[in-house]
Amino acid sequence: MFRLALAHRQVATLLLLVLTCAVQSLSATESAKKHTQLPLEVFYKGELVEDIELSPDGTHLLALKNVGGDTVLMVLEIATGKVFYPTKTDNKQFKFNWVAWANNDRILMSLRFDSRLRNGVKYMQTRLLATDAKKPGKMITLVKPDDDANGWVSQFQDNIISYLPDDPDHILLSVDREMPLHQTVYKANVYTGKLKKIKKHSSTVRSWYADRAGNVRVGQHYDDKKRKVSYKVLDSATNKWVVAWEYIVFDEPEINIAGFGHNPNELYIFADHEGRQALFKTDLSKPGYPRELVLSSPDYDVSGRLIYSSALKEVVGLYYNDGSSKSVFWNQEFKAFQAGLDKALPDTRNYISSMSSDGRKYILFTTNNTNPGNYLFGDRDEKSISHVATSYPDLTEDVLVEKQSRTYKARDGLELEGFLSLPKTFSNKPTATIILPHGGPMSEDGKSFDLFSTFMANRGYVVFQPNFRGSSGYGHDFMMQAVGGYGLEMQDDLEDAVKYLVDEKIADPKKVCIVGASYGGYAALMGATKTPDLFQCAISFAGMSDLIKMRDSFRNFTNKNTARKQFGEDKTQLKETSPVRMAERVKIPILLIHGKDDTTVPVVQSRIMADELKDHGKVYEYVELENGTHYLDYYPDRKQTFEAMENFLKKYLPI
Repeated sequence: MFRLALAHRQVATLLLLVLTCAVQSLSATESAKKHTQLPLEVFYKGELVEDIELSPDGTHLLALKNVGGDTVLMVLEIATGKVFYPTKTDNKQFKFNWVAWANNDRILMSLRFDSRLRNGVKYMQTRLLATDAKKPGKMITLVKPDDDANGWVSQFQDNIISYLPDDPDHILLSVDREMPLHQTVYKANVYTGKLKKIKKHSSTVRSWYADRAGNVRVGQHYDDKKRKVSYKVLDSATNKWVVAWEYIVFDEPEINIAGFGHNPNELYIFADHEGRQALFKTDLSKPGYPRELVLSSPDYDVSGRLIYSSALKEVVGLYYNDGSSKSVFWNQEFKAFQAGLDKALPDTRNYISSMSSDGRKYILFTTNNTNPGNYLFGDRDEKSISHVATSYPDLTEDVLVEKQSRTYKARDGLELEGFLSLPKTFSNKPTATIILPHGGPMSEDGKSFDLFSTFMANRGYVVFQPNFRGSSGYGHDFMMQAVGGYGLEMQDDLEDAVKYLVDEKIADPKKVCIVGASYGGYAALMGATKTPDLFQCAISFAGMSDLIKMRDSFRNFTNKNTARKQFGEDKTQLKETSPVRMAERVKIPILLIHGKDDTTVPVVQSRIMADELKDHGKVYEYVELENGTHYLDYYPDRKQTFEAMENFLKKYLPI
């Protein structure tokens, strides 16, 4: 069905030159050495390109390109290779949150930056800007303060609820511009920034959802005292707002809006199905809003983003996240389309990330277990695919390793899944190992590429990423074990992962280090204090050390009751599971890394841990990133972090 890079060979060459990337040849792979230890810079310099999106008419590409410490917004004309750079950032003053086409000539940009309240509390804000896509032009902010709002400035200003496909000059925004935490819907002109009020804020609705035609049909309300989420639907028969669904956060499975179909009464939602989250289609024109099951899995939660075909005017599938993104279609035309792609590219997972309005041109992201990903440009009429860019040109299949899914049992018999990376140098005998728990903790690891495990495996370490109880992806009941469970059975699961790897003769019991970020950083510190003889070292990036202090900081959050509930109500237990209060038990070297401007886990969490380790005469290193956030999105911070980790591991976990 497809031929690779024939009709578009010249285009592909232009794109490759512009994006300075290369696709590795098979002969290079075959002649590669068994193991190549890559320069450290390969890991901290980040992706070459990201967020590639095709213009509605299929003639231009929009992308973010990382050059040194800068991120450049670029627009490329496919036919000629001509490139335009509307703006860039050094990722210090602000970062790109996302970029998108408003229409064929205008670009939308969500920017994020950090601010500070008078009491010193730091928090993140977003702004939504628009500018010309193909020529120098004025950059405008789409949400300006309301004159009657008494100085109130909305914290998050980038909530687009409809791109209004039949009105390319406008978008719909839902933003609390008039009243804090209560959103009003505006139609925004992407050329002038002029706002027209469409739906006034309501005391019983926090945010709004619009159908494909731009009609506001659903409102969501959150009551933090009761931890209750309610969805109200505009009943088409009575024109009244009716409560359609409610749930109590943590006590009941979540219900989330996925989006509307072309029919304004066709709403897709994520809800529970036999213990796992599934995708349903509901009919808002019928009493009780009956559900039709669209997509489910007996083993994993279904989540992702709807794929809407402008050409067919219907929802055709789901960008499905199952640990590695992929396209899942139920429309027959697109199922055949996907099957053709998979036949032409049998060795990769092929993820259609962007399409032109007529559905004839597209951007394809291809990846597998030893390839972080390539972007390709496809033309369905010419039946051709051309390479556009490689996300990590230096990370090729001759140096990367495949993550293996492994199951192991916790001490109470619960079956858990984890992902194992065996280094190229692994020779079927116990090896220095790193336990790498994820953050969240209500998130998950999978087979998809990540820099931390890739770096560690490249350095010769076995890496294991357990989805301990409390992780997402395995149903509501499994995830809810994180509520009030910090440092308890969740931590036991990590200890049991070590036992599993030792029993399997994969891990050397005298050479195991625990490394993590955010919640994973907390777990690393708990490993050093709760089981001081199990690990040989620990690295905590942006980890919590005092759960009481962290819980108290939630008083500044709009969802403080939910956040406190997640940590737990038993203050005695929180003290007993706070690493800073057990620093005297530490026997191993610890590396602490924390960003000074972290708005998620305050830097004081690592500062007080460092002070306690110092007071007790423990071996530790503390690196504070001067401009660091929670996400390592500033180039000098990534460089400093990877250098600190490499030196620490060389010293305390030698191969």
